[in-house]
Amino acid sequence: MIEVTKIIEWDMGHRVPNHKSKCRHPHGHRYRLELTLGGDLNKTTGDSSEGMVFDFGDIKKYMTERVHDVLDHGFMIYEKDEVLKKFFQSNEAEEFQVIIVPFIPTAEEISKWCYEQLQNCFPAGIKISRVRLFETPNSWADYTPDV
Repeated sequence: MIEVTKIIEWDMGHRVPNHKSKCRHPHGHRYRLELTLGGDLNKTTGDSSEGMVFDFGDIKKYMTERVHDVLDHGFMIYEKDEVLKKFFQSNEAEEFQVIIVPFIPTAEEISKWCYEQLQNCFPAGIKISRVRLFETPNSWADYTPDV
């Protein structure tokens, strides 16, 4: 098995409502997602992706459609965060890209969410080995699916 990794980045706001420190306040990050796939090399003679595990362009397409374009310049809110829900509902809702999720939007939970968005994109034999989500340049969470 060989592994390949593709990276995308986006900007998004969030808050961790119960956090003991400043992360309980609304703020944003430049997120960086590293998606690592594992599989065997494509040995089909003449195929566009011959000699590859999976085409980087196709990986980027899925990551862009299912993660970047959904989250970029949005604000992720925990569905039970009544303070932020009330705030966004009190303004013109169509002016904001709000992503309401059933979890507190920590790096750990967002990395798992990214996996869930991408897990069914790849054919049999190509598996997601790791989802690494950087919340800052020196802080990240790894989600490794149970296989």
